[in-house]
Amino acid sequence: MVQALVSLLIVLIILMIICVGSVNKSSVRNRSSVVHLIWTAIFTAGCYTVFILVPPEYYNLATFASGLYFLSTDWLVVYLMIFTAAYTQIQPPSKVPRRIIGFLAGVDSISFVVNTFTHHMFDLESKVAEKIGIRYWNVQLKGLHTVHRIFVYSLVLYSLCILLYCLIKSPVIYKNKYSSILAQVLAVVGLNIICSAMDAKFDYSVVLYASLAISIWYLALYASPKKLLGRIHSTIVEDSVIGLFVYDNDGKCVGANPMAKDLFAEDEEINVIAEQYLAEWMEKYKDTPANVLSAEQLVIKNGEKIHLYVTYQKFLDEKGRNLGCCFQFENRTEMVRKYTEEQYKATHDMLTGLLNRNAFEEEAKRILSEAREPYCMVCSNIKDFKMINELYGADAGDKLLAAQANMIRRSETEGSASARIYADKFCSLMPRRNYDEQQFVQDMSMVMEIGLEGSFKLHYYLGVYDITDVNEPVWTMYDKAMLAIESISGDYEQFVSYYKDEFLQHIMEEKEVLGNFDKALEEEQFCMFLQPQISRDGTVVGAEALVRWIHPEKGMISPGIFIPTLEKAGVIHRLDLYMWESAAKKLEEWKKQGKENLSISVNISTKDFFYLDICEAFRSLASKYDYNIKNLKLEITESALMENIKDIMKTLDGLHWLGYDIEIDDFGSGYSSLGMLKDIKADILKIDMIFLQETKNVERSTTIIKNIIFMSKELGMPVITEGVETKKQVDFLTDVGCDMFQGYYFAKPMSVENFEKEYL
Repeated sequence: MVQALVSLLIVLIILMIICVGSVNKSSVRNRSSVVHLIWTAIFTAGCYTVFILVPPEYYNLATFASGLYFLSTDWLVVYLMIFTAAYTQIQPPSKVPRRIIGFLAGVDSISFVVNTFTHHMFDLESKVAEKIGIRYWNVQLKGLHTVHRIFVYSLVLYSLCILLYCLIKSPVIYKNKYSSILAQVLAVVGLNIICSAMDAKFDYSVVLYASLAISIWYLALYASPKKLLGRIHSTIVEDSVIGLFVYDNDGKCVGANPMAKDLFAEDEEINVIAEQYLAEWMEKYKDTPANVLSAEQLVIKNGEKIHLYVTYQKFLDEKGRNLGCCFQFENRTEMVRKYTEEQYKATHDMLTGLLNRNAFEEEAKRILSEAREPYCMVCSNIKDFKMINELYGADAGDKLLAAQANMIRRSETEGSASARIYADKFCSLMPRRNYDEQQFVQDMSMVMEIGLEGSFKLHYYLGVYDITDVNEPVWTMYDKAMLAIESISGDYEQFVSYYKDEFLQHIMEEKEVLGNFDKALEEEQFCMFLQPQISRDGTVVGAEALVRWIHPEKGMISPGIFIPTLEKAGVIHRLDLYMWESAAKKLEEWKKQGKENLSISVNISTKDFFYLDICEAFRSLASKYDYNIKNLKLEITESALMENIKDIMKTLDGLHWLGYDIEIDDFGSGYSSLGMLKDIKADILKIDMIFLQETKNVERSTTIIKNIIFMSKELGMPVITEGVETKKQVDFLTDVGCDMFQGYYFAKPMSVENFEKEYL
């Protein structure tokens, strides 16, 4: 029996040495902890082999060998614990516990070495088993040996707990990684406990120590990783979102994962489908001998489009011989859908579904580059669209825009493009032959009939530009169509306007006016002209100041060109200040000449109330120039008075306080003339020339003029009538009591020099 046990231990020691050699030649994970564990197991088995072979006469040697065996079990369980921590990757939170364990193991080891002389841990007695006729050493344990057992079993229990925890918490495919080692450790502990409890003549658990070391070497470093790797690979392939067809070197399908089956198979055998797919691929790419090849593919399944990214890979051995091949199918349907959606968002208006500004430009360029017939650009604009959002909310406005977009989309034909440029501005590029004005107007009228509460009536405009140069910038074409719209803006009768070169000429004139305005003011190119105002007895009582622009190169520029432009640009107040100062300066000059009986009337524009402190402006003039304030008349149009009546009344009160007389200009041309006279205190009334123009209702006109003059007399306001052109008109106005006249019958506006020469 002894010889058998010794032989078995020697064999195990040799096997463990071989294991150490194989581990040292590899770079597998946990190699270091496994090597330490095996060397400790070799030492343990070796010590026990020596111990059981020591003859009875060598008591001290047997005691020393037995002590080495016991202390080796300390380090065996220590390295088992270290291996378990590395294998499960569950490390103590710090190095302190490991150092304490190492210290205790060291103390225990010293204690067993010293036991050779003190016998405080155990004692030996040589005995003979009479039944089997063998001599053995009987180990008599002392009380301190219990401490050793507690220490050893505590470390073993710790390792078992870690392995059990990982076994419970790990996924199914990882459980075998821990269960096999856990079973081996439990077997060693169980046999050790049985040997101790039965007071066996030999500690057979030492055989399991060696077996455990060999088993850990095999399971931890080879068998479990390979098996686990295979299961992981299998799981990954099975659960992969990439479809796989795998073939041998004869082109036979040897495997297809569920994703590939889901993409291709219905009721047919997947291997048949896979082999047919390979044959078609090889035929298609027979001229492409690459070992790896990728391509996009569209598959129709159950009526749905599936976008695949297919990768073909051929496998070769080290000598270049064919081993087989595979296909990888990546389903990119969702990616393509999102990309298509993003592309749509990048090129389309989300509310209407029409092209956006940038996409329209690119599409228009493409269409025009291929154009073989005349094209036109049609733009639309809804008047006062902002009012719809303010009165009815954004939803109502969006509903209107969507309806208009649907109308435009229905009218689209091949070779055309439509877009929502911004807000309510739409644009369509189409062959000229497809443009039907009547149909457009009819369709737009139907859109404008969208139900809105109240009496708000929608009005729209269409601007059409017939393209003469397809190489012209797209936005220049658009601007020209919008210029056509601007030409009828405010007209409630006309819906459609066609671009004319005069529109662009007008824009250029406006730019030129604004570009030269500052220089013209600085160089005093603006001149004050005067149109005489004649009293009923025929004497000149004053004049109205009118501005003229005498350009050094272009000569006289009509006020009808530059005044609307300056008003539109918001700089008319600068010209008015210039004219006011020119009039004040001239009145001062006349006063020095003793001509204090003449007045000059100057105009106050509507925009002046927004940009100037008018009272302060005229106060400054009165302090700068020495003139009779009553001789500088201030003309305010009736329409200006209705803009912001409260603020204007406050300004007029201030001007009256300064001593200026206020003239109401163009009286009768507005809609609230009589109501205005009730609230505004004016000094002079100037009747608009419209009452003197020829009309079918002459009697009505004369009656109105008579009553206006009579009313003004009752209010204590002198009356001037402008636009007088005939003696008949003068005689009539004189008879009905008009105080002063102004018009071509007496004189046209003239330069200050000619006025002075004629009347002074």
